[in-house]
Amino acid sequence: MNTEATVIQILEDVIGVKKLNRDTRFLDIGGNSLNLVAVLKQIKEKTGAAPSPRLFFDKTRSTVAAISAEIDSQRETNRAPVSVSA
Repeated sequence: MNTEATVIQILEDVIGVKKLNRDTRFLDIGGNSLNLVAVLKQIKEKTGAAPSPRLFFDKTRSTVAAISAEIDSQRETNRAPVSVSA
């Protein structure tokens, strides 16, 4: 799965802005708390990850690339084997 492409598609669908790229920031394209609910729901459905809503409002970490990296990190953590001690 190309996470960046998935995030771009979700943002384009929900917010209605086209031609986004990895450096696009959520707030710069009209992202707000109301459409964030729909964005987070679709991210969870399509990736299985649930990034923090705060991430989308952080001026330095709200790019498609940063959001995608967080999703990938969560997905990797969820796949890590759990060690069981006796």
